[in-house]
Amino acid sequence: TYQIRDSNRTTLLSLLQSHGFPTLDGGIVPDNPDAIMKALRENLISADVIITSGGVSMSEKDLLKNVLEQDLGATIHFARVFMKPGKPTTFATLEVRGAKKLLFGLPGNPVSAIVTANVFVIPCLRKMTGHPRPRHTVIQCRVGADVHLDPRPEFHRAILQWPSTDDPYPIATSTGSQISSRLLSMLSANALLLLPPKTEHK
Repeated sequence: TYQIRDSNRTTLLSLLQSHGFPTLDGGIVPDNPDAIMKALRENLISADVIITSGGVSMSEKDLLKNVLEQDLGATIHFARVFMKPGKPTTFATLEVRGAKKLLFGLPGNPVSAIVTANVFVIPCLRKMTGHPRPRHTVIQCRVGADVHLDPRPEFHRAILQWPSTDDPYPIATSTGSQISSRLLSMLSANALLLLPPKTEHK
């Protein structure tokens, strides 16, 4: 018998709390439309922003979007993103009892969930709470070794180090295999290296 470890709930709650956002744990919801709809209805009453992981994909297991549109009347603003990891990331809005609610449907793969939370969710919440600089800091760096580019822009997990005070640019070193199920690639990372998409000349 195979089991799926519940790593996403721990990492996402920890990420949100580390930024000072109050959280509610909505628990684990079975992969069926009725259970998803019930859980969303219950949690939308008390939460301003819902963050889910799983239930969005590039296959028939893409359950969340149908529930949002058909059952809850939500407006889906995007459901595919040209990036790696995190292609099936979904963002929707809806009204509940006269109040506007936001919903982020993040992928189920552990790395995809935490990367897309950093790219989309954290800046959004910081903007909502009046943070003067809601986006993450972006700096230029050098790569410590050749990097193979993907057809999509990639958020590559990396370690930034400043080897010399004379060089203003830090060196970015990959944390190893970047498959989206390998949460270990996030363990030592202190940066996301934004790589451009592959072209004929790169």
